[in-house]
Amino acid sequence: MRPSAHSPLRRVVSLCACLILAAIVMAGCGGSAAKISLLETKPLSDTQTLSPQGFNHFVNANLLEMYGAYADALSEYEKALRYIPTSVIIRTDYAELLYRSQRPYDALAVARPIEPKSSSVYLLIANCYRLLAQPDSAIPAYQTAVALDSLNMDALWYLAGFYRESGQADSAIAAYYRLVRVSDTYYLWQELATQLGKAGRYAEALTAFQKSVDLKSDKSNIGALMGLAATYDALDSLARAEETIDRAIALDPYDVRIYRQMSAMYVARRDVKKAIMASEKLASLLPSDWMVHRRLGVLLYSDSQLDKADSLFRSRIEAGDEDALNYFYRGRVAIEQGRLDDAKSFFERTVEKENTFVDGWLNLAFAYREMDSIGMAISALQRGLPSCTENMDRIRLLYSLGSIEERNGQYDSAVIVFQQLLSIDSNYTPALNYLGYMLAEKGDRLPYAQTLIERALAHDSANGAYLDSYGWVLFKQGNYDKALVQLKRAAEVITTDPVVHDHLGDTYRAMGDEAEARRQYEKALQIDPENAAIKGKLGR
Repeated sequence: MRPSAHSPLRRVVSLCACLILAAIVMAGCGGSAAKISLLETKPLSDTQTLSPQGFNHFVNANLLEMYGAYADALSEYEKALRYIPTSVIIRTDYAELLYRSQRPYDALAVARPIEPKSSSVYLLIANCYRLLAQPDSAIPAYQTAVALDSLNMDALWYLAGFYRESGQADSAIAAYYRLVRVSDTYYLWQELATQLGKAGRYAEALTAFQKSVDLKSDKSNIGALMGLAATYDALDSLARAEETIDRAIALDPYDVRIYRQMSAMYVARRDVKKAIMASEKLASLLPSDWMVHRRLGVLLYSDSQLDKADSLFRSRIEAGDEDALNYFYRGRVAIEQGRLDDAKSFFERTVEKENTFVDGWLNLAFAYREMDSIGMAISALQRGLPSCTENMDRIRLLYSLGSIEERNGQYDSAVIVFQQLLSIDSNYTPALNYLGYMLAEKGDRLPYAQTLIERALAHDSANGAYLDSYGWVLFKQGNYDKALVQLKRAAEVITTDPVVHDHLGDTYRAMGDEAEARRQYEKALQIDPENAAIKGKLGR
């Protein structure tokens, strides 16, 4: 909401003044044209020839414009200017009507020659440039309008909006501060507070939001109360935020904005229980908003309320909501409940509805893998690759495909897949480590494997899995002293993985320290008591 750029009251006042002045002129000169000094009659130019015919056309233009006959009004303005070509007020009003008639080029042609230009003329020129999407010309004109008249609300409003939209936070805030000094209105204080909050100036934002609420405390200004609550939340004052939200609910318990903000606030705080309560209220107020209901379902799922989540997503599907997420989360619920066949069916429907949904393909493969259908799992990932064209989606699919193939004994195929992945992102550290470790385990291209793992460590030097891989590839090359250093570091980071202790045991044994080797094997066996390979190394 902002002041009108072309007030009807102004037009009426202008018209009355013109009628009176025309009557005086006609009475004083008997209807004939005369030269009259108009120094005291603003905003006409200082000295000009006053023409009764010109004023008649100007009055007609005003009347026609008031009644919406813009084309005829423009014609009358043009006739008036033929008689009084130097009249600032006629030229200005003519240019304003051209602008309002969506003819900004013509308006500029009329307005730019006006001299001296007032604040309102600069405002008109700025508005024309804005309509022409030429902000580089509009903004200086707005700034000049404000420089000439610090109370020019229209110019200040547009400047504030431009600064806000262009991300010039400090300039936007300064403009809104000037606006509230000119017009102490609740909506301007709310806008100022919003910009202050976005800039992280929370103490000032609290003051501005409170000022807005003080000026208008009914339900029409709930937005300011919610801004106040959001600011308290940003300051980690949850109790004050909740108290303010309660005030908003008391004003209007059916305002959906309140419950949207509550849900978002509690989700950000990872308070799923309260987020669910707010979302349930929102869903009751918006029974046909499927997105709101899906979000509630996701919250229920994340809170392990699996039956309620499944029931909600099922009801969405039965109501005709065929969004892929409904099937996806029904599949996730089925996985959690061990209903693998149902999960597989839901994930198949997911990718049928949205074949670019990478998580649908990944979960479909997971379901097949859990069902011991490794071939179908590999097939699902291969089916997803042509549809998922985003680089990160392809990387995720390829990583899963390569790891499944490697575990299924398809070593050569897995190597090709990981190399394909690294051709997309040569610095994807999980793949660098996985491929390097695979090669080390096989004793294949060990210098290359070492290079891969070193590149992974360059990006994440404290990663225990990468340290273990590095120690293992050094061990495979017979560099036991250096391998031992890396494997000890890995054991400090990873305390529950038997593989690290197994590798340490092999390294100590290779170095001739049988007692320490057996101690490491025992540690591994404590973590994984059924590990036959380690039992064998201990002679059990």
